[in-house]
Amino acid sequence: MAEYGTSVVSTAPADRVWAVWSDTSKWGEWNPNVDTMELHGLFATGSTAIMHTKAGQHHKMRLLDVQPGRGFVLETNVIPGTTFRFNCRVEPVGAETKISQTVEVKGPLGFLGGMLGPGVAKDFGALLSNLAKRAETR
Repeated sequence: MAEYGTSVVSTAPADRVWAVWSDTSKWGEWNPNVDTMELHGLFATGSTAIMHTKAGQHHKMRLLDVQPGRGFVLETNVIPGTTFRFNCRVEPVGAETKISQTVEVKGPLGFLGGMLGPGVAKDFGALLSNLAKRAETR
């Protein structure tokens, strides 16, 4: 199964990047696709959310494998027969921080990942750059 995504390097410390990324109430301020993100519970494994996109869509999301300060997985079923898993990571690298996001498409129609994955991942560079800038100016 292929993963599609990218990473950027930020001068912000990893804990500051994590603080911005784990504050879903502010995602619409730096994520080019998100209007709002309604988190039901804490930013922790098992919590659910509804992502409202700037395109007017509403996606039910689940937080999985939350490792505070290091990363999380965000999972959704946008298309029947598929599960989109967004793997989000924060990694200190010397005095800088590597921020990465990939997407995997799983499920009975997961083979569509080869067609859908690159399209979904095309905005990750802008998203991660905006996240880095927000963390650097915080």
